[in-house]
Amino acid sequence: MEIISRILLTFLLNSLWQVPIAAAVAALACRAMRNAPARHRHAVWAAALVAALLVPLASVRRGDDAPTPQFDPALAQPRALPGVAVRHLPAQAPTAPVERAVSVAGTTAAAVLAAYLLFVLYRLALLARSALRTAQICREARALAIPDALRRVTLRCQDAYGIDGTELLFSPALSGPVTAGRAIILPESLLSGASEEVLTTAIGHEMAHIARRDFAWNVFYEALLLPLSFHPAAWAIGRGIERTREMACDELVTARLMDARVYARSIVGIAAGMAALPSPGYTLGVFDGDILEERVRRLLERPAASVRRARLLLAAGLSALAVCAAVASSLALTARAQGSASAAMQQADDALKSGDTQRAIALLETAVQLEPSNVKARLSLANALLTAYVPGGDPNSPLVTRARRQYMDVLSRDSRNKQALQGMMILATNTKQFAEAHDWAIKAIQADPTDKAAYYTAAFVDWATTYPDYATARAAAGMKPWDTGIIPDAGLRNKVRAEHGAQIQDGFTMLQTALQLDPEYSDAMAYMNLLYRIQAGISDTDAQYADLTAKADEWVDKALAAKRAQAGKPQPPNGSYMVPAPPPPPPPPPPAADANVPASAVRAEASDQAKKLVSQVAPVYPQQARDAGISGQVQLRVVVGKNGTVQDIHVLSGHPLLVPAAIEAVRQWVYQPTLVNGQPVEVVSTVNVNFALRQ
Repeated sequence: MEIISRILLTFLLNSLWQVPIAAAVAALACRAMRNAPARHRHAVWAAALVAALLVPLASVRRGDDAPTPQFDPALAQPRALPGVAVRHLPAQAPTAPVERAVSVAGTTAAAVLAAYLLFVLYRLALLARSALRTAQICREARALAIPDALRRVTLRCQDAYGIDGTELLFSPALSGPVTAGRAIILPESLLSGASEEVLTTAIGHEMAHIARRDFAWNVFYEALLLPLSFHPAAWAIGRGIERTREMACDELVTARLMDARVYARSIVGIAAGMAALPSPGYTLGVFDGDILEERVRRLLERPAASVRRARLLLAAGLSALAVCAAVASSLALTARAQGSASAAMQQADDALKSGDTQRAIALLETAVQLEPSNVKARLSLANALLTAYVPGGDPNSPLVTRARRQYMDVLSRDSRNKQALQGMMILATNTKQFAEAHDWAIKAIQADPTDKAAYYTAAFVDWATTYPDYATARAAAGMKPWDTGIIPDAGLRNKVRAEHGAQIQDGFTMLQTALQLDPEYSDAMAYMNLLYRIQAGISDTDAQYADLTAKADEWVDKALAAKRAQAGKPQPPNGSYMVPAPPPPPPPPPPAADANVPASAVRAEASDQAKKLVSQVAPVYPQQARDAGISGQVQLRVVVGKNGTVQDIHVLSGHPLLVPAAIEAVRQWVYQPTLVNGQPVEVVSTVNVNFALRQ
């Protein structure tokens, strides 16, 4: 039912503006062709009717339920990350057509659809009544003895048009001649007293309809007009078809049977003796179109245009219609009724804002049950499940399984859905399936080459798979977490370079691209720092180590400056019921290996040094971490100067989203100077900064 509703609403929405365009182009073309044959103008109006129906119909395939390439689950299988070659960034993928969607309230949509269907049923009833009336006229008509004059006229007309098999009937119920199929039905009054000119006019015009197959075409046009019959512009198109059809028959009669002036005089004579009644049913009459005055004027003026010019104008008119139809189709809108899931999604959004994730999940599951094809509901449910999952937990958790199922369902409908690809990327990252996470990041980049988070996540995965082996090599060389310098064992350095050199370079490439997309991307800056520190640790000379460490320090300063700048900017509200996916929670950054600890510095326990605090500035909880539900502890090693101020800070552990805020606060702390033998000395200690979300 939802698909039918979307199709009808989309058709009606687009027909509101596309049908008038077709009518206007046809009217302008016919205006330019006013001296051209009426059959050419009739062809333009008929083409306008076809375009007025087909262009809105074509728009119904632009919605979410249009067929899409199927997603290959094999592409999502984890693979070993290459260690011998740098991964190249994917070429920009073709961009999917931009969908212009219009949401309609459920009650409004139901009312519009009900009114439209009732109107269509009403029009069907009128057409059925006309068909019955036509059948009744044909049944009541009878064959009578035909006078010689009428027989001569009939044979002459058949010869002129090259047709045979027509049937001549008479009816006392008609006041003028009509055509039904291949039967010409004349009023009985024409059997006596009518001149040969009048008979030729009446029979010649009706036989022109037969020669042109107008009866069958008229039924076809009525069928095309039926779904558009609510639109005044469609009425104008129908009237244009009817008027030019009658003029085309006039031109055929005057070209093959009689002089135009005589024909015009005879038409006026027939009209004078007729009752002012429309032709009944589907029959075609000599006075259809209600344009007798215009027809007579054209017959008398006899406008003429060269055949070549007329054909060029016809081609130009049809081409203009085709171009406008193509443009209108490319600008089509998609209409959707807000279904029963909307209320549940709104309540889920409110529940998430209040911190009730479990209630939000239950509401979103209800929304998916109410509207299984609602992609937004499925993505919101998957994102809520992913938010409830604790990063680093059981990768086979039901939360993970359920979230994966929703994302994959969306990808089975649209293999390039950006939100689903990002969700799978974050899910694999949070469950530490790093090879799979990198694959999903590449897929997200292929779907949207401007997705900075996908580049960032790919770089994070490169770091996350490199750092454990780097830390193991440092430990194997006898280095402590706070020791500075390169890994002293050249064999261990070479091993890390051989196994992870390509990943480090790939990480740099990904981060540089992310920073090109967003020069203020502080998280990317933080990982530029971390990758430079790994590169420094596996370098071969002290000069290389110093140069790379200096670059890392520069990126730390840039990241802190970007964080401070972002802190003063308001966060845009989430203006829809779409539950956002959490950011990828990376593991703790590596302990810094570049602390410039003075040789004379005294080491102090954290608890003892904390007692000497004179001024302690509280950290500002990063909004991004708060929104993602990230909490925890940041551990720093600090060097306190002789005057009690913090001289140097290095990270030992902590979430990257929390570290900059912790550093910014601790940098402002002031301690009571530490005295040794009555003299102030520098102190090295650790500081733990806790970030806790309020329940």
